[in-house]
Amino acid sequence: MKILFLEDEPVLARVYSKHLEAAGYTVRWVKNVDEVEDGIHTFTPDIFLLDHGISGQTRSGLDVVSWLREQFPQGRIFMLSNYSDFQLREKAIAQGANDYFVKINTPPKVLIKALESLSS
Repeated sequence: MKILFLEDEPVLARVYSKHLEAAGYTVRWVKNVDEVEDGIHTFTPDIFLLDHGISGQTRSGLDVVSWLREQFPQGRIFMLSNYSDFQLREKAIAQGANDYFVKINTPPKVLIKALESLSS
């Protein structure tokens, strides 16, 4: 399965990507929403992992959820955030995200288990 991973923190992106690739996923890491929109033309993902807060950017992962849902109705969209915010979670789900994870509570192993449960 292919994953498009929006994350602005390089260290975090490398850690998650390394674990996801070791679990058998193909990962393309992008650093901003523009790269998400451009990336889907050359890389057709099954799963989107979207960071909510992108430093120095006017748009976040949340800003692209409904657009991705329209483009990829069967795709799986997951928000990752540093914020444990019920309203933000509900907004992401309402816009089409399948789930919302708080990064501090979701190390790579937990995320991989959640992704694996999709195919069960």
